[in-house]
Amino acid sequence: MQKIYKIILNLRSKYKSNIVFDTRLMKKNDIFIGLKTKKNDGNLYYSDALKKKAAYVIVNVKKKHPKLLYVKDTQLFVKNFCKFIIETYKGKIIAVTGSVGKTTFKENIYLILIKNNISSYRSYKNYNNIQGLQFSIMNMNLSSKYSVFELGINTSKEMTNLIKTLKPHYCLVTGIENSHIGNFRNFNHLIDNKLKIFKSERLISGLVNYNYSPRDIKGKIDSKVELVNVNNLKKNILKYKKEFIINFTHNSKKYSIKSLSGEFCLEIAIVSYLFIKKFIKKIKLNIYFYSDSIIESRGKEVSTYIGSKKVSFYDHSYNASPYSLHKQILIFNKRNIKQKVYILGSMKELGAISDFSHLQIIELAAYLKIKKIIFIGDEFHKFKKRFNKFIFYKNYKPIIKYLNKEITNIKNIFVMGSRSNQLDRIIKEYAR
Repeated sequence: MQKIYKIILNLRSKYKSNIVFDTRLMKKNDIFIGLKTKKNDGNLYYSDALKKKAAYVIVNVKKKHPKLLYVKDTQLFVKNFCKFIIETYKGKIIAVTGSVGKTTFKENIYLILIKNNISSYRSYKNYNNIQGLQFSIMNMNLSSKYSVFELGINTSKEMTNLIKTLKPHYCLVTGIENSHIGNFRNFNHLIDNKLKIFKSERLISGLVNYNYSPRDIKGKIDSKVELVNVNNLKKNILKYKKEFIINFTHNSKKYSIKSLSGEFCLEIAIVSYLFIKKFIKKIKLNIYFYSDSIIESRGKEVSTYIGSKKVSFYDHSYNASPYSLHKQILIFNKRNIKQKVYILGSMKELGAISDFSHLQIIELAAYLKIKKIIFIGDEFHKFKKRFNKFIFYKNYKPIIKYLNKEITNIKNIFVMGSRSNQLDRIIKEYAR
């Protein structure tokens, strides 16, 4: 098979093309691999791939065609092809996981390297499950010095599978939050599975940005991994023209770095700096957060009706943190759509910084001059008297009545909050 792998990589290099799993995303001279999923069988679309002038087509269908390769099991082919690429690659591999900020951290680390003229590659968008990882591996720039990948898990065995596939040299955990338990037994079970990222057989060093007691993880990682709590670092921020200067102290040493965005990105700048200096001692440009690192995330858009009016829900109801909520408000605010309303649920498990974090979100809404916004939960409700032009409810139930009443002025509805606010029930009420 190695001969076939080299043929595919040579075709990619020759045509500057991509390897794809979906014929709808194909361009001329791309390479198509058919994969069978629960919903569909990509192998059946080989003719579409050939019509679109694919450079090569790999499927489990026996047909005579010079550009078609038959393999018995395309999933196994992809697995072995990825293994070949990882073993062939001469650069260093960086893996990023966490409850929030994975994509932004991944993009930011990549941009820092690129802006410093260090040849680098990063995984595609926020494709972070096993199939997304395989897609990104097969499209790697094999001549790059560093490759940055985002990893996401929903079950207890996923991280082990991801790490065996990627075999990273440097690993970062951006943070672990209690609001993302999902299929895990409890918070400790979630922590244990996130930390499996450090089980890579090629691990050189790693870093965990923790916002919980270090006693939860100290016995679960080895000496190659550093623990950092940005909230506990002594720091201050100075604004200079379009830049922010971040001065902070870590392990009794003073540091000064720059950010091209505001205070809510200071954690990303500091963690990116502390992580990158593990494998690059000196960076020419002392900037550790770039605004372009914030890209639109994968919140689900649900189109439905309220009465006879068609509306779109932008569903981020499954989690929220100070950083992710701030980021998504900014993204939705920039979208060129009309008749917008924001429904924001409170953020849980923030401890001593809860009041400060919720107040910052309300002040952001005031600064952006958002007209229609509803805040849900006790953590927001305590600021009701101070911000009487906004709507505050203690739970989600009054919102359905509000939407029905105001529907003539509403078309696009952004929903985000910690899972315990049950904001998903608002969407389910209409998406029946």
